[in-house]
Amino acid sequence: MTNPDLGEDPQAYVDSLTYTDDDPPALPPTATELEQSMVATSLKWSPEMRRRVRDVSAAYGITPSMLIRQYIEQGLAAEQPDRMISLSDAFRALSNLRPTG
Repeated sequence: MTNPDLGEDPQAYVDSLTYTDDDPPALPPTATELEQSMVATSLKWSPEMRRRVRDVSAAYGITPSMLIRQYIEQGLAAEQPDRMISLSDAFRALSNLRPTG
């Protein structure tokens, strides 16, 4: 696909585009496919924490496992030593800011 000339009519350019299904782009894995590729791990937590995780994950429309993985990934990313400032320090500083508006 080439970029249209600056003087070309945009609608004419759009109309000239053709699409084929010969080589469709790869789709990202489904939630089920992601879950099937994971390793099961158990942990102990309080009933209150379990309830909170379920409530938050339901609000986001994801499974509790997905939410826990996201939180773990964020925590691990916050610990990367090559950052100028750790993400955990940045989160802590931002959480102490007063709301605006």
